[in-house]
Amino acid sequence: MFEAHVGETSPIVEAKPAFYVFRLDSIIPAGVPPLSEVRAQVLAAVRLEKQKEIAKHRADSLVTSLKGIPNLLAAGSARGLPVERFGWFTRTKPPSYLGQEPLVVGAAFGLHVGERSGVIAGQGGDFIIESLGRKMADSSAWLKQKDVQRTQLLAAVRQARIQQYVDALRAKAKIVDRRKDIFRTQVSADAAAL
Repeated sequence: MFEAHVGETSPIVEAKPAFYVFRLDSIIPAGVPPLSEVRAQVLAAVRLEKQKEIAKHRADSLVTSLKGIPNLLAAGSARGLPVERFGWFTRTKPPSYLGQEPLVVGAAFGLHVGERSGVIAGQGGDFIIESLGRKMADSSAWLKQKDVQRTQLLAAVRQARIQQYVDALRAKAKIVDRRKDIFRTQVSADAAAL
């Protein structure tokens, strides 16, 4: 049961990433809401699922129709589809358009040069990708800085572990502030000495 009342605001709560203030705006009884209250959300969810199903079917038929066509960019543009050609990128720094699409980025690095993927269901839609080229990393440059990188990573991990340990100590510690008592007895001792 809530102890707060509707419209009541909490005191400031200090947490590690930020300060928080909470306000209770409403209380909804527990249980399943009536259909009349959630009809719009249910209809929207069903429509979205149906649209995804239709898009998946269209994408699968598109993959089939594109087999044997050498130029994916021209074929996609001819069909009025959004087509993008990205330059060189790494796994850790993909183009901003693909930043929220880890499956697409992963698939791009799994393809051989000239190979085309099937339909990849991403966060923002369905994708068909083709690898146009690959440039291997310069391992000699990485080997030169490997020890420095290892030292930096280990230092960061050690610092994080020390911070976790200190935080755990603080969480378990029972601190009793007796400074007032000490100062009071010290003042009494000083007064008695005079």
